[in-house]
Order: sequence, then C-alpha cells, then structure tokens
Amino acid sequence: MAKTLHLIFIVLFTCTGWAQNLQLPAGDTLRVSQIAQKQDLSQLNVLQFDFDENGYLWAGTEDGLNRFNGYNMYTYSQGTDETSGLTDDHIRGLLYRNDTLWLGTNTHSVQAYIPSQNKFLHYKDHQKIASDPSLSFAHGIYEVNSKYLLAATLKNCILINRKSGGITTLPLPNPAANDYVLGLINHSEENIWLGTYFNGILKLDLQKMTIEDMPQFNTLDNNPVHAFQKRAANEVLIGTQKGLFKYSFSSEELQLIGQPEQESGIRCFFDWNEDYYLLGGTKGIKFLNKQTYKVKPVVLAGFEKEVFSPVEILQVKQDAGGGVWMGSQGKGMFYYHPARQKFTPQRIELKNEPEKDFISIFNFLREGETLWMATAIGYVKHDMRADTYELYRTNKLGYTLVKDSQGQIWGGGFDLGLEKYNRKKDLFKDVTPLTGIPDRDVAEIIPLSKDSIWVSTWASGIYSVDPQTFEAHQVKINGRDIHRSRASFISEDGTIWLGADDGLYRISGSETRQYTHKSGSEGSLSNDRVFSITQDENNNLWIGTAQGLNKLDLQTDEITSYLEQPGLPNDFIYGVLADNNNDIWVSTNRGLSKFDRETETFTNFTEQDGLQNNEFNGKAAYKDSLGYLYFGGMNGYNKFHADSIPVNTHAGRTIIEEVELFGTPIERNVIYTDTLSFEHDENVITFKFTALNFLLPQKNNYQFKMLGFDKDWRPVTKERSTTYTNLNPGTYTFLVKGSNNDLKWGAPDSLVLTIRAPWYKTVWFRAFAILFFLLLITGVYLYRYNLKKAENLRLHKMVEGRTAELRKTNNDLSKAMHLAKEQKNNIAFLMQELNHRVKNNLQLIASLLDIQKETIQDESARNNLQAAQNRLFTIAAIHDLLGAKKPGENFKLDEFVSSLARELVSFMDEGVHLDFNLEVLKVHKKCITPLGIIINELVTNTLKHAFPGNRNNKKIEISLSREGELIRLDYKDNGIGIPDNFKDENSLGFNLVENLARQLKGHLEILKVPEGAHIVILFKC
Repeated sequence: MAKTLHLIFIVLFTCTGWAQNLQLPAGDTLRVSQIAQKQDLSQLNVLQFDFDENGYLWAGTEDGLNRFNGYNMYTYSQGTDETSGLTDDHIRGLLYRNDTLWLGTNTHSVQAYIPSQNKFLHYKDHQKIASDPSLSFAHGIYEVNSKYLLAATLKNCILINRKSGGITTLPLPNPAANDYVLGLINHSEENIWLGTYFNGILKLDLQKMTIEDMPQFNTLDNNPVHAFQKRAANEVLIGTQKGLFKYSFSSEELQLIGQPEQESGIRCFFDWNEDYYLLGGTKGIKFLNKQTYKVKPVVLAGFEKEVFSPVEILQVKQDAGGGVWMGSQGKGMFYYHPARQKFTPQRIELKNEPEKDFISIFNFLREGETLWMATAIGYVKHDMRADTYELYRTNKLGYTLVKDSQGQIWGGGFDLGLEKYNRKKDLFKDVTPLTGIPDRDVAEIIPLSKDSIWVSTWASGIYSVDPQTFEAHQVKINGRDIHRSRASFISEDGTIWLGADDGLYRISGSETRQYTHKSGSEGSLSNDRVFSITQDENNNLWIGTAQGLNKLDLQTDEITSYLEQPGLPNDFIYGVLADNNNDIWVSTNRGLSKFDRETETFTNFTEQDGLQNNEFNGKAAYKDSLGYLYFGGMNGYNKFHADSIPVNTHAGRTIIEEVELFGTPIERNVIYTDTLSFEHDENVITFKFTALNFLLPQKNNYQFKMLGFDKDWRPVTKERSTTYTNLNPGTYTFLVKGSNNDLKWGAPDSLVLTIRAPWYKTVWFRAFAILFFLLLITGVYLYRYNLKKAENLRLHKMVEGRTAELRKTNNDLSKAMHLAKEQKNNIAFLMQELNHRVKNNLQLIASLLDIQKETIQDESARNNLQAAQNRLFTIAAIHDLLGAKKPGENFKLDEFVSSLARELVSFMDEGVHLDFNLEVLKVHKKCITPLGIIINELVTNTLKHAFPGNRNNKKIEISLSREGELIRLDYKDNGIGIPDNFKDENSLGFNLVENLARQLKGHLEILKVPEGAHIVILFKC
C-alpha cells in the first residue's frame, strides 16, 4: 500500500503567488542562496517549478527534470526507450497537482509523471496531438480551475481534464503567427484571459470551448504578456515584456505604469506583503508599492559576498515552510527565507580612516543612544540614532570600558593603562601616572563605590583606586596578588566574583573562596582560565572558561559543566550573557550558542546566520538595560534582542528516500513504499533519508531507531544514512525523524522491514518437520508394536510350552519335596533318637565310672576316674548345646564359657568363687568342642591341685578379649601355682590343652605371677 499522501495547498497561477507578510530587506539587497551545479542542478535555465505534497521541489530545465531535497538534485533524463520514462528532457512547463507532475516538453508535447507509481504517461501519440505537429511543441502548464489544466503549445492550447485525463485542443485565433500562451488569469468561472507572445490577451470561453481575440488589448500585440495580478475587484496588473500595465474592469482602460521598459520586462508577480509586490523581470527583481506603484530595485546577493544581479527571474513561488523560490534564466534557482538571516552584522564605519574591515571589538558600554566600544585601535563612540561612528584613536588595544556610580566612564587596555573620559573635552586622559600603578596593561575595571574602583592589571595584581584623589593601594586576595583577572561580576548582595587564569574567586566581606579545576572531579570547574561571568534569575552563576561553560548553583554550591561534545560547537567560551527569557548565550571561536535551560540543549549560530564572524573576542559580551545583547569579534559586532530572532517553525517531512542492499540501491519506489522484504542472507541494509527543510539543511538533525532491534532512539546526528547488518529473521520497523535548522522536530517516517527466515527456519518447514517427526514416531511405534506383538506371540507359545514343562517339573518337584520332607522327618527322628541314645550312653558311662570309683581304693585310680568322669560331663554338656542350635548358627563364646565353668565348679566344688571378664564374642560351632575341653581341663586341674588342704577364699578368673584376628583367653586362679617341673610329671591334661590350642591355630603360654596361676591361650576361630 502506498504511503499516505500529505497535501499542501499552494495558491498560485501562472507566475503569480501569495506569501506571508514578509518584511522588506533593510537595504537594497535581498540575501539568497543559489541552487545550481553545486547542488547537481542539471541545467541553469529553470523555466518552471513546483512543489509536491511531500515537500519536494520539482524543477524543469532544458536538460532534464530535477527533484530537490534540500541537499542535492535527483535528475530524470531522457532515456532510449520512448515507451517509458522521460522522452524529452527539454522541459518548458511544469505543474504538480494531485500526485501528478504535468510536463510541457519541447518536442514531445505533454507528459505526466506519477511519483507514487514512478510512471510516465505520454500524450504525443494521442490521435489529436499526432495529427498536428505544432501540438508537439509545448511550453507552460497552467491550472485553469478545478476541472481543467492548460498546456500551452505552438499555435494551440491543450485542455486536460483533471479527472479523466482526456484532452481537448483549441487553436489560437491567429494561426499564421507562431504564437503561444505565456500566462493566464481567471476573469470569471467560464472566462479565462490568456497572455500570449504575439497576440496580446485572448479570452478562453469554457462554455463554447473557443479562444477569441480581445480588441481592448490590441495595444499589447507583439508585446509578450507574461503575468497577471489581480489588485481588487475592479482592476488587474499585467506584466509584459515592455513594462507594467494596469487594466480597469469598470472603465475598460489599459494604462501603462511608469515608462516603457524595452529591456526590463515583467515576467511574474509575487504578493510579498500587504504593501508590496515582488516583480520578477528580465533584469532581476524589484519591489512594487501597492498604493503608489513606486518601484524599489533590489540586488540579489549571496551570503559569501556573491552578487547575482542582473538576472532574469522567470517564476517566483513560496513553499510550505515560508521560503520564497525564484527560477531564473541562466543562473539556476534562488532561495530566500525570512528566518535565514537571524542576525544583522554591524561594522564600524569610520570616515577618513584607513580601517574599513576587521576592526576587532573587545568591550561595550551603552549610555542612552550612545554605544561605546573598546577596539583594537582605540575607543569608538557610536551614535545609534544617526548611525555614525567616531574613533578615539590610541593605536593600542582597548580592553575594558565601565561607568561608575557617579556616571564617570573609565577605560583601559594593553599599554593604555587606566584612562578617564572627560565629557567636556570629549577625550580620554591617561591617569595611570597619578595612581602609581606600575603595570600599564589593564584587564578589568570594577567600580565598587564612589570612593573605590578596582583596577585589575595583567601582571601586577589588583589595585584599589580612589576616583577623586587617584590614590591607589594593592589588593591582596587570600594574601597574594591575583594576575590576569579579566572578568568580574558583582551580585546584588555585594559579593564580588573575579575570573582569572587560576580559577574563580568569590569575595564576600572578609571571606574568600577559590573555585578551580580538579582533574577527574565532576564537581569542579572545567578549566581554570575564566573569561566571562554572569548570573541568571534562578540564582545560578554562569562561568565561561577556556574549555567549557560552567553553571554554579549558588544554593547548593554544585558545578555543572557543558563541553563541546554534548552540543557546544566549540568550548572556548569568550562571553556569557543571560537574556530576558533567562536563556544563556555564549560566544566562542565557532559562533554563538543559545542554551535553553528547560531542555538543556544548545542552538548554534554561525556566520551563515548573519554573525559578524564565527570568531568572537574575550570580554566582548554586554547586555544593556533594555535587554539587548552585544557580542563583538574579529569583524564587527552583533546587536540583538532575544525575542526578535526569527525562528523557522516549519520542520518539513522526513522521508526515507532510498534503501541499499550491500551498497546497491534496490529497484523500488521507496518514498511511496510501506514494506520491504529481504531474504535471510540479504542482511547488509542501508537506509538513506532526508528532512525536507530547505533553510540551511546542513543544520538539520536526525534520529532513528529500528523497532525490534534498537531499544531506544540512536543519538542525534547530521548523517543522512545508516546501515544495519546481521538482522535476524523477523519483522522490524525503521523509524527516522528530522529537525530543521532551529531544532524543530517533525513526525517520523517509517518503513516496515521483513527478513525472511531460511527455508529450514520457516513455519511451514517446522510444521512439516514436526509432522514428519510425528509420522516417524508413529511409524517406529507401529513397527515396534507389530514386532513386539509377533515377539509376544512367539513368547506366548514358548511360555505355554515352558509352562507345560514347568507344570510337569513342578509336579515332579512336589513329589520329590514330599519325599524329601518325609526323608527329612525320618532323618530328624533318627537324629533325635541318635542324640537320645548318645546322651543315654554318656550318662551310662558316667554312672559306671562313678560306681567304679566308689569301689576302688587307690587314690590315683580314683583321680583318673574322676578326670574321665569330668571329661564325659563336659562332652555331654557340649552335646546338649550343639543339639539346641540350628545349622549354621554361631555360638556366643562368652555365654558358653561362663555357663560351662559354673556347671563344672558346681559339679566338683561349690566353694570356689568365679569372676568373669568376658567380651561378647560369636564363634563357629567347630570351635566349641576344643574350647569346652580346654575349659574343663583348666578348671578340673585347678580344683584338684591348686587348693590343697581345703583352704578358704578360692577364686578363679576367666577373661575373653579380641586382639586383631585372634581371640585371647586368660585363665587365672589364686591357688598354689604351677610347679616348675610340671611338664616332667607327664601331665595328660596339660598335653591335651596344648594340642587343642594348636588345633585352634593358636598357642598356650604360662605366665609367671606372684600368686596362683595365669595361663594365656591365643587362638583363631
């Protein structure tokens, strides 16, 4: 969809236009900008021009069609293909209406260009035009009314229906002459007056569709009639090649105004303001007073001392921004804007003096209508009413001028010393010798009271001088001399502020504070060299330094610095002034800058805006009691009031003109395009744009951002293009907005940008991939399902077979288990019977031994039988214990040892006391029998041999503990002990204990103790 068309209504017909209430130039010169080859104008004869709804200027020349954006022309030239494009680049007529640019060409009749479609329409092959060769030679294109346009051709007129595009050809009354129409005016809705080249004025009757002769204008025959201007309801002005005429409708009288001008014809009218018309003619331009018809010639001149007059002006029109355009014969176009020259440079004009230019000014002082100036050659007095200048020559640099509270003027400068102005004698007198001040370089004079003025010298410090007696004494600041104190300011509370090369000084009574630059500190001065000081209405002190503007908040004592990068064109600040709007003005090496405190932005002005020069001087900044500001520099000075500076309020449309891909423009009509699409690898995209503000376009600013990529607007720039690379696939919106030369911002233009994803990242591919993946999963699932189903069927058959086998095997096992259970029960019964029989037999043997012991008298035999009986008792006890345990169950050795020892002592001798220190230990059943016999032998041996004579306090102590992998058995008694030769007595019990210890993979050790016996057995079990 094409971009929305923004219509701009421009009232004009033929060469006539209307303007806002423009002011006449102050002198005889109208300052204009020339649009010519430097701006790529294809040819310098601009025969007709117009503006489209976007604000572009279209100009027709003898060598192409030009579109101007304020920076350069884009030219449409004749191509080789006559079926499309411009077929004749000699353009005599041009008119833009309703998205159509109508062109009258030299040999190809009427053509139309539709910018939104980038399409040319050709009428040369139309049947009516092709049948008459004279219709191919077109001249001007004019608007008749809302229904028709008129194309002037040789001997004819072509009426173009604006709605249908259809044409009607009308011949001129005198076909013998090569006549054609030069201009027209609507006399009524149906009657149009036509100015012609040979036949004066003709009448176009739209009802009859005829062109008729008008006898009352026969005197204008052979006098080309170029333009008309309605004056009132009853008269019209007529511009001809031989001068200016006035025609009265009521009296039907045609009157020549002034003298016939054979070489100064009138080509067009322009309604300049309520009092004047601007006349464009063969010799340039002139102003015509609407009441007196007096003419004021005006010279067209540039801003760089160019002079363009004399020049033939063919057409004058005004654009939507208030600028006035002039098309010329041979010199291109000229552009005038009332807000172009914001300042008027003032020059010191000295009669009978050699100095004419570049008189440098350093200081100002106003007294009523007299302006005093300190200059490089002395003092100058300017009478502002009479506009005269008087020099008080010293040939020395005057640097400062002040007036004290008594009305006395004081001056000073380099090698001037201190000077006092004598009003009666009208001269300056050097009073330095009277003061005794040794330094004749005076940088600043500060009136403090009627009794004291401070004189600041360049190298000797500050002196306080009595204005009456000229007595002087040196002033110490912080106990020292202050040199080069060139700036001062006295606050309403009497605080004295001094600016020198080593910072800013604040002197309030007896207190003095110094502000200096501290490297790396944001709260300090930006530079120590102070050139100017002023105060605004918000109690802020502004300090101009050699590197930046500083604001000192007198309430918080905080300093804010403004340097070149944030907006100042140059940060060497010579002068600082606060205007009546409380805005701050500074002079620099690159012009003037106004600081808006509300927006904290700088508006910068240069010599192009009417400044005396881009370079200003130190101390040359002054504000008078009426609010006028004065800034002096290398070539004069500027005086202005802040409220009188013209401002360009028209921002103009910002338009994206061109898009480049990898540095090559794409073939799209980008101006009228909303959306562009690119492939994923077409990702180096350049946008070119312009703000259609023709007034100082080099001062236009731009901001842009890419929605979807940039988080915020990019920084303000003057560049008119930007490049984005590596944009990810997606949809973006490029926005760009522009400001005019006075920082008035317009609405942004936008372009939607789509970066298509690669095929493998597109939605359809992802959908296909997901579908394919789902189908693949489904196929795999079905395949595995069928495979599993077949496997399950096979396994089912196998299971059924195995199940049958298992049933048979289970039945067989059941039968075998039943048989095994019966056998186990039988074995258990047999084992129970066997244990019973073994126990009975052991009991029987013990009983037989007991009977045998009673029948034997031999003590040795009885003891042996008793030992055998004890062993049988031990074996029976172990047998009972083993019979009570389950297979594989371990034995608690501590419980076994304590139980067995107690039964043995109970069986043999209850008078023995047993002590146990047994660690809880579990052992295998294989160890029980050897350990039981060892305990039996040791206890039996103690009871038999350790306590002879039936002694009292018999005691046995048994201990068990683990030492690593071994078990330690400690056996102790408090008997008579073991004799040293007991092994020679062939002891059966001791040998048995030793053998059983070795069977347990251990050994026996008898320890020597003072009393009783102590046997240690270490074994592994």
